[in-house]
Amino acid sequence: MDQKTISTLPLSTTVTGWTLLLMLLLSLITALTHAVPDYIAGAPVWLAAALLIRRQRPSQLIQSAVLLIAGATGLAIGIYQGGDQRYLMKAFEANQMIIAMLIAVSFLRIVATRGIQTDEQLPPGRTAMLRTLFGTHLIAAVINISSIMIVGDRLSNHRQLTPLQGLTLLRAFSICACWSPFFAAMGVVLISAPGAQLSTLMIYGLPTALIALIFSAWQISHHPDADKTHGYPMHAGALWMPLLLAILVIIAHHYLPELSVITLVTLISILFTLTYLLLRQPRDCAIHLKTHIHEGLPKLGSEVTLFLAAAVLASGVAALLESLQLRLAPEHFTAAEACLTLSALVGLALIGMHPVTSAVLAGSILMPSVSDPNLLGITLLLSWSIGVGLSPFSGVQLSLQSRYGISAITLMKLNRFYGPFMLTTGFAVLWTYSAVSG
Repeated sequence: MDQKTISTLPLSTTVTGWTLLLMLLLSLITALTHAVPDYIAGAPVWLAAALLIRRQRPSQLIQSAVLLIAGATGLAIGIYQGGDQRYLMKAFEANQMIIAMLIAVSFLRIVATRGIQTDEQLPPGRTAMLRTLFGTHLIAAVINISSIMIVGDRLSNHRQLTPLQGLTLLRAFSICACWSPFFAAMGVVLISAPGAQLSTLMIYGLPTALIALIFSAWQISHHPDADKTHGYPMHAGALWMPLLLAILVIIAHHYLPELSVITLVTLISILFTLTYLLLRQPRDCAIHLKTHIHEGLPKLGSEVTLFLAAAVLASGVAALLESLQLRLAPEHFTAAEACLTLSALVGLALIGMHPVTSAVLAGSILMPSVSDPNLLGITLLLSWSIGVGLSPFSGVQLSLQSRYGISAITLMKLNRFYGPFMLTTGFAVLWTYSAVSG
């Protein structure tokens, strides 16, 4: 997008972009200095959400509205019954640190697209498909669903995206939720399971992701259309960034343990993008950043509204349960309860509940019984990954259906063995963690 195109954008779109950037800066100031209250840092989210209403699908608006109404009702009843008003402040915070992380990570697209856009001829065959699976997985671990659009648009150029290609992109994306610190799943889980440690979650998440990728690779390579299906031409230039960023987050977390992982990911994403542009494209740095603020940030509308609504819902549920002195959690949260929770959350995903909603609800209800937050954290990550991969209502599956015309029924058929396999794997991971942690 050039300067002339930017100037023709609607004023509401431009204001939305700068409002979200303001929220990002306020959130970083809050996290690093505590000079600004959390609810002040979250205030711009509400303005941005109001400005973004017109950019959202009716189904997304309905889902967010239901969560907001349910949460507000819970808050009203809870406060009326004498509940703690801190839950009201938590609602106004609007999950601002998670939204700040999403905004910061979105800037990485400026760098990532320069490594994976190519006009090369698409290579066919099993090897090409496997490279697409593993390469897209690494890219998606950093820039999330944008990678699916970039790779998918290239694969579908002059030809229809095949079900096998769609399955490859779906698995590459959904498996990221098991381990990636740049994925929204990790941010939500670290807040929903306070006390969970990034290192522990990644130690168990990475092997789980590898098992899922190996199973997916086996399934893809044995598909009857594998030999004639085209993959994406992956190069080292597309893969160095996700690997480097993951290493930077781990190192920073080791030397700056007082900062939350969400803050570190947010800070590293912004600094990395600025450093890259200043070193590689100093003359165009300002226009790249301005283009993303004006065009890229407003595209986060559905995520911003959903995380805001989820924050209100979580606060409302917590306030209501406290005021009514209800205890829905089991007496203890062990591997057995974790397996039941995993099954329930995957089931909720299959009927359309967004993983953000299910994760915050599970955290609100179960935390009073949780003695080991890492166990809950692993459970939530597994449920997010498996649920997104299986549910025809997940964002990535809806994108594959609407953007590339891949049938939801076709994906369900291709997933008929993956679901039971990953649930069994998830149970084994939870029991293994419990046994090792004692």
